Amino acid sequence: MKMVAGDMVATYRKGGPGEKAFDCVVTCFFIDTGDDLIEYFKTIDQSIKEGGYWINLGPLNYKKELRLKLSWDEIKLVWEHMGYEFIETSQVHTSYHMQAGIKMYTERYDTVFSVARKLPKQASQ
Repeated sequence: MKMVAGDMVATYRKGGPGEKAFDCVVTCFFIDTGDDLIEYFKTIDQSIKEGGYWINLGPLNYKKELRLKLSWDEIKLVWEHMGYEFIETSQVHTSYHMQAGIKMYTERYDTVFSVARKLPKQASQ
């Protein structure tokens, strides 16, 4: 397992210093943080080996200035078009800091948990 601080696209893009194919990529409270969703998706996709997995947990709490704000259903369609099959998708209610009831104010997110497998090229076409 590896965590790297910095610009994910600059680090892991094709030709970037961290370019590598992984068996699994986990994105946690992450995919809504970028400036360009499609660039994020392409970078994550090229980082996953065929037969590998993308595991995601997080809300879609986009920056106000972001022009392209996809719903979860739209994101799922993009990933299926990129050659992924979703094995599991569920909604998870999460408290961001402490559990509700422990402190007076707690941020709560309705997040999506998903597991998708990258299909071999011939199977995804």
